[in-house]
Amino acid sequence: MLHQRFLVFLFCFLFASAGFTQQINTSSKNIDFTKLHNSHDVSLSPWGPYSKKYAGVSHIPDITSGMRFDFSVMPAYYRNKVLIPNVRFESGYFPWEFSRDLHQFTYRYELEWKDKVFVDVTYTVRDSSTVLVKMRSVNNTDLPQNLAMNLMAFIEYPENAAAKKISVASDAKWYNAMSYQSLTFAKKTARDNLVYDGWLRGEVRQSDLIDGRGVGKGFGETAGDSVSYGINVSGEQLKGKLSLLYKVKKGAVASFRLSGLVQNVIELKGTGSPEKFEIPFSAKTPGVVLLTMVAEGSASAEINGFVVSGQSQKEPFKIESQVKAFSPKAEENLSSKNLILKYGDINSYYGIGWDNRFSEVREFRNSELDIFFKNLVHNHVEKVFTGDREGSYSNVFIRPIEVLPHSEVTSYAVICNGNYDQVKELLAKYDLSKEDSLESKAPVENPDNSIIAEGKKYLFSQKMMQAALLSNVVYPVYTQNSYIRNFTPGKWWNSLYTWDSGFIALGMNTVNERLAAEVINAYTTPPGSQSAFIHHGSPLPVQVYAFFDLWNKTQSKELLAYFYPRLRQLYLFTAGKFGSSTIGSLKSGLLKTWDYFYNSAGWDDYPPQVGVHAQKLEDTTSPVSNTAHAIRVAKILRIMALKLGLDSDVKEYDQDIARFTTALQKYSWDKKSGYFSYVKHDKEGNAVSFFNYEPGNVNFNMGLDGVSPLLAGICTVEQQNVLVDKLFSPQHLWTTTGISAVDQSAPYYKTDGYWNGSVWMPHQWFMWKALLDIGKPELAYKLAKKALDVWKTETDASYYTFEHFLVKSGRGAGWHQFSGLSAPVLAWFSSYYKVGTVTAGFETVIEEQSFVKDYTAFKAKLSFDGATKAHVRTLLVCMNPAKTYQVVFGSKNVKFSVLNKGLLQIELPATNEPGLLEVKSFK
Repeated sequence: MLHQRFLVFLFCFLFASAGFTQQINTSSKNIDFTKLHNSHDVSLSPWGPYSKKYAGVSHIPDITSGMRFDFSVMPAYYRNKVLIPNVRFESGYFPWEFSRDLHQFTYRYELEWKDKVFVDVTYTVRDSSTVLVKMRSVNNTDLPQNLAMNLMAFIEYPENAAAKKISVASDAKWYNAMSYQSLTFAKKTARDNLVYDGWLRGEVRQSDLIDGRGVGKGFGETAGDSVSYGINVSGEQLKGKLSLLYKVKKGAVASFRLSGLVQNVIELKGTGSPEKFEIPFSAKTPGVVLLTMVAEGSASAEINGFVVSGQSQKEPFKIESQVKAFSPKAEENLSSKNLILKYGDINSYYGIGWDNRFSEVREFRNSELDIFFKNLVHNHVEKVFTGDREGSYSNVFIRPIEVLPHSEVTSYAVICNGNYDQVKELLAKYDLSKEDSLESKAPVENPDNSIIAEGKKYLFSQKMMQAALLSNVVYPVYTQNSYIRNFTPGKWWNSLYTWDSGFIALGMNTVNERLAAEVINAYTTPPGSQSAFIHHGSPLPVQVYAFFDLWNKTQSKELLAYFYPRLRQLYLFTAGKFGSSTIGSLKSGLLKTWDYFYNSAGWDDYPPQVGVHAQKLEDTTSPVSNTAHAIRVAKILRIMALKLGLDSDVKEYDQDIARFTTALQKYSWDKKSGYFSYVKHDKEGNAVSFFNYEPGNVNFNMGLDGVSPLLAGICTVEQQNVLVDKLFSPQHLWTTTGISAVDQSAPYYKTDGYWNGSVWMPHQWFMWKALLDIGKPELAYKLAKKALDVWKTETDASYYTFEHFLVKSGRGAGWHQFSGLSAPVLAWFSSYYKVGTVTAGFETVIEEQSFVKDYTAFKAKLSFDGATKAHVRTLLVCMNPAKTYQVVFGSKNVKFSVLNKGLLQIELPATNEPGLLEVKSFK
């Protein structure tokens, strides 16, 4: 102990005396933990690329409302082709350059592919009120081009926006049914502690309900279903009336026993439409009185809410239709080249200014522009174009913009928000004719500075990945009783997505660590929450891996203390040990997640998974990956628990690791095939046999699920060698495109599947980390470089950032502006080519780290995963490529190899004892 303390003292002294600067990212210090605790939102400007409809810039006037103002530039050839940048399908635009804090972002619009005629539209968020729009039109052809710009302003309402609103008398109060103190369903389900999408228990969202929401989901169908409210009764309401608003299926009667404020049994008769039921009450004293409704079990009901009023009030409330006010009141000032808009359901005003006098203002009253607008390109007469009236687009039509051969023209616009006078003032403030006063003075991000020479060929494809990652943020997404901004895998999925978002956070670790923490926070919940975590899709706990990487980068004790309880709750549920979780229901100790999603680990058409569902074996068959990930996550959380001094948690993790390891080794290892197998169980949950493919009785799990125990660190030397050989054998998983999801020699392998016959990045990332853990840096690099090369080839050619890559051709496929599961390419690039990056596997903890200013020396205090037997591990450190180095761990030189003149692959000694690592350069 004394020796260890002396080493720590010596380490700190050397840090101070040798000019080292500790690499703790200040972004973690800028996190408002109070806000983090009470929100699942990300802390960005009210202005951002949030649209779910057309690419551009959006403004959120009130984060609680779900309302969004959108502004989009739609370039065109004058009186010809118009490009409408729909975010929901391929439409000729590309997220091009996005600053890490999203204060500035650019979209490229390809009017003539490839970069022959294009428009770059750059949005610069000047402050909370103003955005500058720069439109750069480029003509790289031999002919002059006549272009046009369509500036489009419009608003969007949230899904299930209420079609009716309620107004109550001065002495009455409206309670939405979702404002309950507690709600329980008598019939227990696997979902009781994991409500899908992070909604509240029992919540329904429908536009015909007041506030667009109420209690439902079968509430009342089972006797004993119960909901309770705290009713604030005033002195004027001691004798009053409770007016209940509800919906029940036509012909049904839902009975409830009321207690507390009201003592009565009520029968809610159903018409299929919203109805009202009035109940008198009396209270002894003013104050908060409990009201409880317990179902008799006759029928389900949707309870919208209730109004509490005095008995004397004949009409305590009024319900009126609430029409969406898409069309604004518009004030045109063509001489000043600006337009002021006021929307009925937004309190503030919006202003648009532009710099071209050849313009006119028009309006398109229709739900979409993709067909409607294109169909009207040649109508040069009308100013108002009326379609289905389910939307309104205020259009500033600027034309023509003449661009000579091999030249460019830049024009500007400004968008602002505030009260009427503020908008007038802001529009007058900007002289759009003076370019120098408009250009941003912020320093331009230069990724070249820290990238070693061999990595520069990847810069374009990495820039496009970063742009996709940062552009895929949408508003509104609803979860946990609020509207939030949320980073999505792609705007086609404008919703929550649990395992994809874990990889979004992993990618964000290399881009913006504060946002990475907030993305992790969005999917985790504090202990005691209704939902153990925010769940949508595959319940794979990637957030734990993302946080471990973030913690290894920042060494932030505050982040650890905040996130550990949330991540532990996520683990406990996915390990089958929390609340209503059924994941651990099998007696064998193997885990399965079929009760929560059809997909065990994100691989939609993975053969044995498809087989389980086709044969209806969900109750009795376990995959491998759920148990393998539970082991690795337990090991990671064990490291954190040791840091926090939580000895009882450490003991629990040790027990779990032993139990899950025994289960996989005893029941799942199939020596004949060389893969871990899906396991079939009897009705009592006892393991019976492997789940094999017929005909041929072949292991059904020849693929990435079958090698997943590698990442858990539980394999014998023999198993490890066999599985690594499978990964890199051209006859099995290794292809010219990377690691296939399914073994090519398997009789169920396809070339035309979604995952079956494709290469994806996420599970390759897990395997890459595992290879670092088992001391195989050459293979880790082979995997990462192949992924980066495949990514570069496709992105350079098409400008797309695809989901996956076809084994046979190596070309990308799937969503064209994908970020989620493809985000590991950012991590690989940083690890191998960005100076100052330190990368470990799952078993190495960077307690402290520092570089000297020019990255010619590095020191770190390391510790290791004590739940795994000591063995050789690899640490990657990207140093200044101008020097040669030696590496010392403790007092001994250690082996390392050099890649790309700066990337050190350091072979850490086979020990679990902490120690000091030092990288020194030769003078």
